[in-house]
Amino acid sequence: MYLSIAVKLLIGMLGLIVFLRISGKTQMAQLTPLDSVNSFVLGALVGGVIYNPDTPVWYLLFAFAIWTAVNVALRYMMRFRRLRRAIKGDPVMIVRDGRLVLSAFRRNGLEMEQFRTMLRENGVFSMFDVDDVRFEPNGRLTISRRNDPPESYLFVNVGKVLEGAFARSGKSERWLLRQLHREGYDDVGTIFCAEWSPGRGFYIVPMEECKGRKSRPQVVPEAD
Repeated sequence: MYLSIAVKLLIGMLGLIVFLRISGKTQMAQLTPLDSVNSFVLGALVGGVIYNPDTPVWYLLFAFAIWTAVNVALRYMMRFRRLRRAIKGDPVMIVRDGRLVLSAFRRNGLEMEQFRTMLRENGVFSMFDVDDVRFEPNGRLTISRRNDPPESYLFVNVGKVLEGAFARSGKSERWLLRQLHREGYDDVGTIFCAEWSPGRGFYIVPMEECKGRKSRPQVVPEAD
């Protein structure tokens, strides 16, 4: 029995290492709801098999293989815009220009005292110091304080347009495509990332396959 537990524990550890190597390092930080679900399932899977003497070690290997295949398939599906939003989620603006967005509070089940606790954990002790606050998919807050430089917005991530950034920035996809076209990018799929900061312009990095361009910041004047 003890030998069986030791073998299962060793295989479970190796299986977790292989799973993390395949699925990516973001699993370690639990950045998305999918990552959190993976942590719960993998913990229950390994623990259940290790302490159940009637479960052979091959079941553990089979379960790891199936779960890894499912995760690889899900991460491939996240290349599609709608599925990505459904699986990963988008940041939610819960404070805009110093005013609470009460609909976002109710939708996310937040109370004011809970919110104030989260602010204090980020070194903010008064709403008078807050300009904008986003509630991230991992349950943490991103805070823009008053008199801070304007925040930046990620419009393109690995060749995909992030629609959620338009509502927060006040821009549109048509505006984005026009700006990128002016810099010679007619296909969003050739861009690794495109970040825009008000008053500073775009930081654009093309894919490695894009020949003739260097991975450097590019400032694009805002069109009327």
